[in-house]
Amino acid sequence: MSKVLLVEDDEVLARMYQTKFQHDGYQTVIAYSGQEGIDFAAKEKPDVILLDIMMPHVDGFQVLKTIKSNPEISKIPIIVLTNLGTSEILIKEAKRLGADDYLIKYQISAKEVVEKVEKYLKKT
Repeated sequence: MSKVLLVEDDEVLARMYQTKFQHDGYQTVIAYSGQEGIDFAAKEKPDVILLDIMMPHVDGFQVLKTIKSNPEISKIPIIVLTNLGTSEILIKEAKRLGADDYLIKYQISAKEVVEKVEKYLKKT
């Protein structure tokens, strides 16, 4: 069973995604902060990470930098899932830091998020 790490500080949204992934047969772990996401990535070694950008204390960009600089977990695909607009600057920065994809929450359904994750799981 593939393991998905959701790094999302909005508890309602995180639970909604968790429910959808579990319904589709995935094990899910939720981290409600950037630091927790870094810790869980190292401990849980998920198959894919869904990462919000706007979080208190440690934001998603810092999470990306930290995970991609750790050789033990740097190969885990990371999909940014954020409401932080469609600014090309932000998307380019996320990709430069190692994000495999960049999704805008309000433009994509939970079903489409699962389909995107499945695409990255097939690559690994």
